[in-house]
Amino acid sequence: MRLNKYIAYLNIASRREADKLIKDGKVKVNGEIIFSPAIQVDEKDEVICDTENYKSEKIYIKLNKPVGYVVSNNKKEGKPIYKLLNEELKNLYPVGRLDKDSKGLILFTNDGVFSRKIIGEGSECEKEYYVKLNDNISDGALKKLEFGISLDGKKLKPAIVKRVAKNSFNIILKEGRNRQIRRMCEKVGFEVILLKRLRISNIYLNDLEEGKFEYLTEEEINSVLNLN
Repeated sequence: MRLNKYIAYLNIASRREADKLIKDGKVKVNGEIIFSPAIQVDEKDEVICDTENYKSEKIYIKLNKPVGYVVSNNKKEGKPIYKLLNEELKNLYPVGRLDKDSKGLILFTNDGVFSRKIIGEGSECEKEYYVKLNDNISDGALKKLEFGISLDGKKLKPAIVKRVAKNSFNIILKEGRNRQIRRMCEKVGFEVILLKRLRISNIYLNDLEEGKFEYLTEEEINSVLNLN
């Protein structure tokens, strides 16, 4: 495995941060300072990173995304979500996506370890959504959404579905494939007319005003960083 990827795998730093640590001579492999992020290492190698007084300030915020905004700076796709952030926060990265027609909770940070806990390969982080459909949905169709849907030839992980009304429900997912909920509902014959993300791990949207953001509490940050 490449050295920068291995450092990220160990949750010491994000890959981008690892590149900087290596470039600045802060990484030793088997006692030797290494300046190339591309060298190959494995678990038999001793990798030591000097991060003392080195880590940049970590920032974590949550934002209530309105419909019509895109998680992008591309104005051709829609209104860029970065317009809702203060200038000094526009260098943060979104943790995952919400499509243009969806609304609700989205997180931003400059902490790569935090991001990978939520959207990294093998992540089991829960994301909860409210879904309203164009028609009433049967209990059988809801059960199928929990256990019986495949997309692109691959069976989805089991979901938790809780009815809210005849034509709406909450759903908890542990994965985030492209337009997953909308495509799942299409599979059982329905169109999503409202999709709102309510929760990521133990971080809730609560009563955060639409279009506004706030900084995460230490408890919210740790709820993600302590995920397995």
